[in-house]
Amino acid sequence: MEILGLVWLGSRTAEYKRMRDFVADVLGLDVHMEQQDAVVFGLPNGDAFEVFKPTDTEHSHFSHPVTGFLVADVDEARRELEAKGVEFVGEVHRGVEGENWGAAWTHFHAPDGHLYCLVSRHQRHPGGMARKFRELRFCMKVDDLDAAIRAYEDGLGMKATEVWEHPGGERGALFAVAPAAIELFSSQQWDFVDRHEAGKTFGQEFALRVEVDKAEAAARQLVEAGATQLAEKAEVPWGQQVIRLVMHDDVHMSVSELDPAERAERAAQRALLPD
Repeated sequence: MEILGLVWLGSRTAEYKRMRDFVADVLGLDVHMEQQDAVVFGLPNGDAFEVFKPTDTEHSHFSHPVTGFLVADVDEARRELEAKGVEFVGEVHRGVEGENWGAAWTHFHAPDGHLYCLVSRHQRHPGGMARKFRELRFCMKVDDLDAAIRAYEDGLGMKATEVWEHPGGERGALFAVAPAAIELFSSQQWDFVDRHEAGKTFGQEFALRVEVDKAEAAARQLVEAGATQLAEKAEVPWGQQVIRLVMHDDVHMSVSELDPAERAERAAQRALLPD
């Protein structure tokens, strides 16, 4: 059994309305799903916090918040833990896509006296295609590896999770970043983006883009880490505030602020992505 992450937290409370308002209005989490006896709040990375009403009978065994461990196959993981003497509560529950956050889940007792949960996600994203890979990586050749590492660590706060050197002097670094996306442009769209973000076209065939809270602050940190700013912040036709910079090896980086509506839409889409 492989634990893929801590992805769900559930709480059953007699103060349902106060708790719901607290999570929505004070913590600022978006409502991902309304149910008869519960509300699911989505986090940008697709994780969830679920608050249950006292009328919810399926979780009457909750006396404290319960954490969910993500696994690929709940049934298989449960069988493996039962073989090791772990005691479970009830049967495996099955979720309906669009109505339940999880595809399957089951609760078990741990030595600390608390309940925990094994959970799996629905394995389809909004486009309806199942993911057939575990991890996506972009690989770039750089002339100065140390300078490039500093640019990402100091400029964007990304931590190199692995830096290596082979006996022959071959070196590399891995930055584990999530969430991530692939964006494909036609040649006309590529030039359109260049013109609106930086005032002219550059002819590159590869560029990086990051979403940030404040474009000016992010650009300032990147410049301090060695990047060069190409243009002032631009309000582009697709509803973002963008600053274009040049990183190492003439790689362009666009840092963008999203308006609240687009940020909420992307968060909702990410919540449906397979983990």
